[in-house]
Amino acid sequence: MLSTYLSNHKAQLLAISEAQYCPFTCVGFIKTLKTKLLEACWLTAKKNNVPQKFSQPDLVQLITFLQSDPNIDSAAQACVEVMANLPQNINLAFINALMNEPTLHSLTKLIIYKVLLQQHSLNLIAYIDLKTLCFALTTDKESLEHLQPALEQNLLISSQAENTDVINTFKHLCNAGLINSPLMSLFLLSLSWEQVNVVGNHASNTLTVDQTMQVLLQSSFAKLIPLANTFLNKVEEPHTIIALIRRLLGDKLDLLVSFETQLQAWQGDELSCSEFKRQLQTNWPKFEGELSSSRLIAGKALNTKLNAIEMSAMDSYSQAVFNLYNYYQHATAKKLTAEAVL
Repeated sequence: MLSTYLSNHKAQLLAISEAQYCPFTCVGFIKTLKTKLLEACWLTAKKNNVPQKFSQPDLVQLITFLQSDPNIDSAAQACVEVMANLPQNINLAFINALMNEPTLHSLTKLIIYKVLLQQHSLNLIAYIDLKTLCFALTTDKESLEHLQPALEQNLLISSQAENTDVINTFKHLCNAGLINSPLMSLFLLSLSWEQVNVVGNHASNTLTVDQTMQVLLQSSFAKLIPLANTFLNKVEEPHTIIALIRRLLGDKLDLLVSFETQLQAWQGDELSCSEFKRQLQTNWPKFEGELSSSRLIAGKALNTKLNAIEMSAMDSYSQAVFNLYNYYQHATAKKLTAEAVL
């Protein structure tokens, strides 16, 4: 089925990929796109007399395809769509095979990242560990090696770490090109407000204004939004800050800024960006009491058990971070309980 996806449905694959990166596109809509793609793929396979079954993607086939079309996005998305219809043991075997094929490492990294963005990612998080995610998201091998001690000591998910360890872990994440990433979010979500302050002070002295605001917003403390808003006309990439604000507040942002203004500002319209800043500044006091004490992902409080409808209302990236955070919170608590029994 992989060849059917790649040969006949590239445009649909890329549409799904683009939607997954958009902070304004909910998971429910992406599910609809995926269902339509699956139906179209079955019809194409039937029409072309291709075996209508899913099997582990073939590495030789992938190498051949990339030689004719170097755009790895559609190939990665096709692999993920096939994986969504396979048992997890086959998916794990496929990922392991990819990681052992150096010529496909760029594709491997993108596939692992896309798996995290998928609706079935919660089932795979237990198997795709932090080391594998670091491999997928880091910019070079040396940076990954510097992160290893923090991973081995669970400093990426520990709220009990000393400030020196917190800063050192933060430095390694930054050096690895992970300033705005699910792993940086996981790290910051595990910290207290006091620890986030320590990180924020360090960031303000070592990073750009853009990067500092990105870091602070990933901590999910809603009370930092007015601060980020004051810098919208001073940062080089205001669309990134707007995306992070949207991913923090979810549709609660619609109470502060009109949806059309949000979307146009995120798309780079300068007048809309100024209007975004004005509306948020004007309307924030009306909801400050409700929001300033909150710590949110897509408008949902951390450590909250959400139903399927609430999860589907999130964007893909926010859902990935939410799943990642809650899985490691649960895993850490389970480990501590087992150690206490011993």
